[in-house]
Amino acid sequence: MARVITVGNCIADAATRARARALPSQASAIGKVHAAGNWQDPALYQRLAGVLDACLASALRPDFEWYYCRGAFFHNDAHYDARLFGVWYIEGPLMQLVFPRALLRLDLTPSSVVVFDPFEVHGVLAPGSPAYAADDYQTIPASVFVGFEIDITADVAHAFCIGADVTGRAISSRTRIDPASGAIT
Repeated sequence: MARVITVGNCIADAATRARARALPSQASAIGKVHAAGNWQDPALYQRLAGVLDACLASALRPDFEWYYCRGAFFHNDAHYDARLFGVWYIEGPLMQLVFPRALLRLDLTPSSVVVFDPFEVHGVLAPGSPAYAADDYQTIPASVFVGFEIDITADVAHAFCIGADVTGRAISSRTRIDPASGAIT
């Protein structure tokens, strides 16, 4: 698992924001992250690569995917293999991307970019919420993200401290995660 999470900012252009607003995100089930299609866009790729560190930019994959949620219970994305996962927050209210094992809460506003290990437990919560509770998201608009992937090259592995001594419980797709707290059960 990676021991580093990186954060940056990238302002989306008007066309990307318009595409985000056109997604059927408001009818989404609360607490679940929904995928809404993937695509390639060379201009978007260049824009995002321009804000990433050089080693991340060189390992950026060309495919993007829309994701949206109205709050997201704690989970991991252990189905990704040999890559890091990134989210670029395009539209929505102030939220926090919470990593409970790291005791880390990152404010998400439109333009936030976060790259992390998809095996790491995470959730999207209202600012300051101590735990995930579906009732907190009944009336808020959806958060819309562009998802992207970073191949784990030797440089990326070094930058994210992947392969260093591992201590603690291993996390996999079979790991049971408490959806409210993010605790590994």
